[in-house]
Amino acid sequence: MAEWCADHLRNCEGWKSAGLELSTTSDENAKWLDASIRQLVSWTDCASLGGFHETLVNLTKSDPEAIMGRTFLVGLAGLGTEATARDPAFVETMKKLESDAEKYANPREKRHVKAAVLWGRGEHHEAADEWDSIIDDYPTDLIAIKFSHDAHFFNGNCKGKKDAIEKIINKWKPDLPMYSYLHGMYAFGLEECGLYGDAETEADKALNLNRFDCWASHAKAHVLEMNGRHKEGKEFMYRTEDDWKKGWMIATHNYWHTALFHIEFGEYEDALSIFDREISKRFLRSNSLLDMVDASSILWRLELEGVDVGKDRWRKLEHLAKYIDNHSIVFNDVHLGVALYKQGDLETEKNLRASLEKYTNVLSEDNAKISKEIGMPLYDGMLDYARCDYDTAAETMFPIRDKVVQIGGSHAQRDVFVQTLIQSCIMSKDPKNWSLTPQLLIERETMKHDSLLGQRLAEKFRARHPL
Repeated sequence: MAEWCADHLRNCEGWKSAGLELSTTSDENAKWLDASIRQLVSWTDCASLGGFHETLVNLTKSDPEAIMGRTFLVGLAGLGTEATARDPAFVETMKKLESDAEKYANPREKRHVKAAVLWGRGEHHEAADEWDSIIDDYPTDLIAIKFSHDAHFFNGNCKGKKDAIEKIINKWKPDLPMYSYLHGMYAFGLEECGLYGDAETEADKALNLNRFDCWASHAKAHVLEMNGRHKEGKEFMYRTEDDWKKGWMIATHNYWHTALFHIEFGEYEDALSIFDREISKRFLRSNSLLDMVDASSILWRLELEGVDVGKDRWRKLEHLAKYIDNHSIVFNDVHLGVALYKQGDLETEKNLRASLEKYTNVLSEDNAKISKEIGMPLYDGMLDYARCDYDTAAETMFPIRDKVVQIGGSHAQRDVFVQTLIQSCIMSKDPKNWSLTPQLLIERETMKHDSLLGQRLAEKFRARHPL
């Protein structure tokens, strides 16, 4: 599926002729760097290259001192939400990179180092600005484009995500490697800005150019969900499953989207089957925080719908304790806390919350500030709901509902918090809380059109609080 990733890889001269000169003199390193960014953007493993992770190993082996290769790895670790500014080894890696860049890097590479280190140290908004400034001057710099796109996603900056691709897409020639993937990235930015027609056009354009573009499939799934086209969405995901299911980490997320379409129709067994067959197994293989988020989200949504998913399914999310001091983005922390609580691992959940509260005082990091103002109340509100303290959950989450976008993720992902707040208000015994429900239902319908799940929430409200 991704064998083209190994075709015509750029050596040092190839990068230079593209206006993206490298300081390394190793042609092998230059080619492994090209192979790395191609597989990252396409979310695929190229078998002839040994796959993405083996490519990263070879990237380092080919020239351990290469500035751009090391910078790519630092950016990847930070944006992968696994490494943080409080990881001593990662801190030393960043310090050494900065020092070496001053001695050996060219001007473009120094800007890349600055952006990657800013992100790694928790200055997420400045990092995104720096990557954006790089693509202003180097519009075909795919590493800066990809990292900018991801940074805006984690920052909850819908407009930034759209604008970063919008300003460079017409500066690419269609015969450049990876050109088609720009349309899928652009589609997602447009969708998050509510420009659904344009987003679908771009997603279709990407898929017509390359049907294996699993990010474009993901963008189209978002459009169909937000437009309430659930039957069409479900059919699209199953019809194209063979095209996107090999897209390593994003495949888990695309299965998550497929499960959401089933939940909209109340097809809970189908959603559970996807969790059992795909999502949980993929998490066990990857043990990735991003896969954990999808797994936790699906089980929580099903329980909001009154489905007994069983504690054993929650316990399939293994080895979560190692993440409790990570705090890369609070979006992850909230899903982690939910999973730990539902597993019955109350001691680890308590330690996570204490760690998160301590972290909120690290005001040099953007995520710490967001965690203090939005993340902690959101975390507490979700756990209050889990403990059936619906009044407190509603009172905690309602005041911050318009700010939750700042924790990152997509509108579809953050809908889990919207649903939890609505359910809290419905279940509340306090009239001042449950009377907020009609307003919240209207707000959700404005964002997610023709939602069958929203109709069920409205029916539940009317049944519990008749006029």
